[in-house]
Amino acid sequence: MKSNPKTSDEYTAFENLLRQVVSVPHSEIKAKLEAERAAKKRKKRAKTSPVSRASNDHED
Repeated sequence: MKSNPKTSDEYTAFENLLRQVVSVPHSEIKAKLEAERAAKKRKKRAKTSPVSRASNDHED
């Protein structure tokens, strides 16, 4: 017979984790996302050679 999910230890642990995730303020999440975006913009991209650009230039 299955155990009642509302009384199991596993379900209680899941509920506690869910409460922690939901309790994070939106402003904190947004700030972290903005920081990641800024870091990606600062990251240098590898320069492409004229040959690689020419091979990627397709005419339709």
